[in-house]
Order: sequence, then structure tokens, then C-alpha cells
Amino acid sequence: MVPAAAFFVREEYCLDAFTDMELDSLKLAVALYALRRKRDDACARKGLFGEPGWDILLDLYIAERRRTDVQVSSVCLDAGVPSTTILRWIARLEQEGLIYRIADSCDARRRYVRLTEDGRELMRTVLRSMSGVLAP
Repeated sequence: MVPAAAFFVREEYCLDAFTDMELDSLKLAVALYALRRKRDDACARKGLFGEPGWDILLDLYIAERRRTDVQVSSVCLDAGVPSTTILRWIARLEQEGLIYRIADSCDARRRYVRLTEDGRELMRTVLRSMSGVLAP
């Protein structure tokens, strides 16, 4: 027989479990982004495997988890996609309600891009479903 006390879960363990899930999603997002860059580097035909929307969402998810801001001018810099394409995709993702732009409070010339709550939830859902496929 298991003592009744064994069924009580301490609050810090619940918090640790939540943090680990977020950490796993971050690790997966970083790995996916790195794999995409390696694939792009290995292909002589630039832009053949382009998925700018996914690259932007991955980039912003990773930045948010690392508590860093991403300037509009830096979004997916490594993706090797023309800036006009990136700006079109930023506008599209903004229309979809997945990201938003915000002005820098110190420098009016600088703008940042961040995930909305819907964008964050979409990335969590997609990354969770992908990790389920990768898990043994």
C-alpha cells in the first residue's frame, strides 16, 4: 500500500516539469533551425527549399525562449532569403495574427518582431507534435 503522502506533489516539481517541456521545445526548435541551415548550405541551388514563414516563426520562438529581441532587419538573416521576401512574410504572419512589430523605445528607426500569444501557442503545438514523432 502506498502512503497517502505519496500522492501529494510539491509545487516546485510541477514548475520543473513545465520548464523541462519548454526546454525540450526550445532544443527541438534550435535543432530544426540548424538542420534547415545545413540543408540550405549543402544545396548549390539557393532558395530551392525555402519556407520563409516557418523560418521566421522558428527564429522568433527561439529568440523568445532565450529572452532576446529580433529586429525586423535581422529576421532570418541566415536563411539567405531576399529581404523583400522576408518583409512580405512578416506582413503575412502579422495579418494571420501570429507576430507583431513593435518600435524600439530608444531608437525610432529600429523595430522589433515578436510572437503573439496565438503565434506562441501555434509553435508550442507544432513542436510538441513533432517531438512526438521523434520520440522512441
